[in-house]
Amino acid sequence: MALGLADGAAVPSRFEGRNQLVAINFDLLERLERQAMTRLRESAESGATIYVRGALQPGRVYSLRPFSDQRFKFSIKPADGYRFSTHPILPAAIAGERIATRLKMPQALGLEDSARPIVSSLHNFGPERPSIFALEVGSGLVIFDLHADDYDEGRDPVADLVEPAMRTAGIGALAAVDWAAGRDPATPAPVNLVIDDRPINYDYFNAGKLDELLQHLEAQCPRFHLDFAWTPSHTRPHHGYLNVLRRYNTGFVWHGFLHHVDHRTIADTDLEAQLAEGRARVDEICLKYGARFQPVMIFPFEKDTPRAEEVLRRAGFRAKVQTVRGLPPSYYYRLRDVAREPSLDIPFSTIFRAPVEMLSRDRMLALATLGTPIVALAHPYNLALRRISRRDKAAMSYFDPILRFAAEKSLRPMSLKEIAAEEPAGRR
Repeated sequence: MALGLADGAAVPSRFEGRNQLVAINFDLLERLERQAMTRLRESAESGATIYVRGALQPGRVYSLRPFSDQRFKFSIKPADGYRFSTHPILPAAIAGERIATRLKMPQALGLEDSARPIVSSLHNFGPERPSIFALEVGSGLVIFDLHADDYDEGRDPVADLVEPAMRTAGIGALAAVDWAAGRDPATPAPVNLVIDDRPINYDYFNAGKLDELLQHLEAQCPRFHLDFAWTPSHTRPHHGYLNVLRRYNTGFVWHGFLHHVDHRTIADTDLEAQLAEGRARVDEICLKYGARFQPVMIFPFEKDTPRAEEVLRRAGFRAKVQTVRGLPPSYYYRLRDVAREPSLDIPFSTIFRAPVEMLSRDRMLALATLGTPIVALAHPYNLALRRISRRDKAAMSYFDPILRFAAEKSLRPMSLKEIAAEEPAGRR
């Protein structure tokens, strides 16, 4: 993707193709010389994405030239909420969302129907008013964002999308960049459920409860995927437990090199030997039970060392999984479906997961809008799957908020290995 920033009375040379992006504010657009305006329009007609934002004064009338003869009056007024349209530039997860919250919203008055709203303010008494809208110009797209252009580019896009009052401030720029970069907004984000510490040796009395749980999950979201973190030293699980898992969309990942221990306590010189012995145990498990382990590691207690991660990389593992209690790092934002040059290197990534109580609807909406995987974790005690525990109807609903959201937004249930395969090169 090429980015051009229009400045002063000049714009870059003509851009062609959707993956070319030109950003400019309304004030500079208004002051462009005729020749620069012509080049800008020709760029749009040839397929470039033009993003116009900010530098607006309330009460003034602005022109959409050189892209249209339309004019609009700008204002900032209290609103009772806002609505995301179903414009194809918006990620599927957020398209059509209506948010009820009191806030001040920028508004355009007097636009024609050819200006398609992307975000509109809502009013209990009165019509909707567009705050972000788009025009099709030739084979290109021009996005007009009425929010102030002092938005800090260093802000965390996930944090702002989580907060309803901030959600509209960054969505226009996000949509413009993703559209120009070739992201398919219709591609749903991945979703995955993980249970640590299972299967285990001699767990004879939980197959029935496990079957009830998985039936319940399937009723909530028929295509759910659940991965179990299995420690290699547990080579004697109950056959009935494994037979239940075969009937559902489940999988297994590594939970330690060999034993369920804090891997910081293993000497660097012993790590490869531990992994080699663990691999022998995994081979035994796979032969005996017909199981298959994904090349993904969840370290016990999520404690490891740089050396342990290096051993994983050299052994051909694709990812490790790490729990975050707050928001994932800002670099975790993903550009989906962008063609990448093939690499001879096997990428190794970190997949972030979160406890169910941290996955509010606002947070899941933010992650899904960015195309970021939603990975929810549980332990046996959350689901009444400990060796000695009574049946608990409430425990079966532990994953329900995630599955309801996944079903509502048609998210893609995926294994951790499949999620790792989609990780952008370089995000390690």
